[in-house]
Amino acid sequence: MSNGKKTRSIRSQLVLMTLLLLIVMTVITFFLANSYGKRSAQTSFDRLLTSAALQIAESISMKDGQILVDLPWSAFEILSSAPNDRVFYQISDKAGNKITGYQGLPQLSDTERRGKPTTQQGRPEPRFFDGFYQGEAVRFVVFNKQLTETLYQGDVSIQIGQTVIAREALAREISWRAIQLVLPFIFIGFILVVLGIWTLLKPIKELNRALSNRTGFDLSKISLPVPSELTPLVQSINHFMGQLDNNLNQLQRFTSEAAHQLRTPLAGLKSQAQNALSEDDEAIRHAQLVRVIESCDMLNHTVSQLLLQATLSHRFQSQQLTRINLAQMAKKVCKDVVVSALQQDIEISFDGEEAFAKENAGDILGDAFALEQMVRNILENAIKYSPPHSVVHVSILSVTHALKPMIRLSVKDQGIGIPDSEKPHVFERFYRSANNPRSGTGLGLAIAKEVADHHNALLKLNDNEPKGLVVNLTFELVG
Repeated sequence: MSNGKKTRSIRSQLVLMTLLLLIVMTVITFFLANSYGKRSAQTSFDRLLTSAALQIAESISMKDGQILVDLPWSAFEILSSAPNDRVFYQISDKAGNKITGYQGLPQLSDTERRGKPTTQQGRPEPRFFDGFYQGEAVRFVVFNKQLTETLYQGDVSIQIGQTVIAREALAREISWRAIQLVLPFIFIGFILVVLGIWTLLKPIKELNRALSNRTGFDLSKISLPVPSELTPLVQSINHFMGQLDNNLNQLQRFTSEAAHQLRTPLAGLKSQAQNALSEDDEAIRHAQLVRVIESCDMLNHTVSQLLLQATLSHRFQSQQLTRINLAQMAKKVCKDVVVSALQQDIEISFDGEEAFAKENAGDILGDAFALEQMVRNILENAIKYSPPHSVVHVSILSVTHALKPMIRLSVKDQGIGIPDSEKPHVFERFYRSANNPRSGTGLGLAIAKEVADHHNALLKLNDNEPKGLVVNLTFELVG
């Protein structure tokens, strides 16, 4: 059971993100539609105002130096399409004096008055502005008509205003129609996106179902067709399951072999102890008890080797390789076992360190603990099978293998050696030579082989002259 925080599913997050995106799009659509509606209504009604102003301008004339205005009713009929709106007008001379119309209408600002915009044909351009009159919002148009007479030369200003009730209603209607047109597409788009998300995430659900329906012993590869984005995940799962299956098989074989190897000495130990209990002869009993102690020592060594192998198997999968000076590491192990060797009247010699005394010379990539245990096992085997008053020689050499500079650790003893027929088998776990009465647990060289393979090192057994065994370990140097 996981103690971590529960996260939302990918589907719910995608749907939420899509919904938020559509809400933003809807808001943007609303503002765009509202803006479009206002511009459209503004343009439509401004054209009506311009048309009315032009008709009034056409009705202005001069007579005897007086400005005459004959307001055409058609001008106001144009604006009657908005029955709820009120219309205001004012016609004034160049001095700003009112000729006819409403008093006190809002006027153009000074900035707006500067310049008289004209069309490309040289005609005056109507100018629009918004204002308030009698408490209502009004849209105004100002149009100037130029009069050129002997007694009057200048502009006559025509200003017409209309309240904005109808144009605001039209703007809302246009906006609502635009929104009505877009909303169904947004809704349909949301449904299609949700269906698309469900379809795209279906392989993940099928992958989850395939893994959930498996038993705890089914570690076979996943063979479901998945999108390319999920392929690395499936490959990683398959790789992990393959490693787990391999580890479980190794553990099962190791447990079975270990149980067999422990059961036999335990049975022998029990038998020897029972014989010692029933033996009346003191000398025989003493000998049997000595064998019991030897069996206990052997059993203890076997258990230690089994635990070491289990520890190394775990380290091979969890520890990173680091830079190690092979000569210094080998010399350290020699110092650790020299007391045990001297107790058996065996001398250990070591040379080659001087050639790799320089900084980084003789360095390899490795697991220091695993390498030390490997060299210790090889040295303990050499000491164990060497006769008294002999020498176990350890050396570090520079060699070339496959045109590459390498470093070699060599351990030579003067023991009984290993027959050529058995050399390929001594790296098997629990293998013991039938011709060697002092055979050990059968794990020492097996562990050494596993460590060498983990470090991509070459482990080779050769005969020593005139007798004995040479164990050569060849490693790649670190540049």
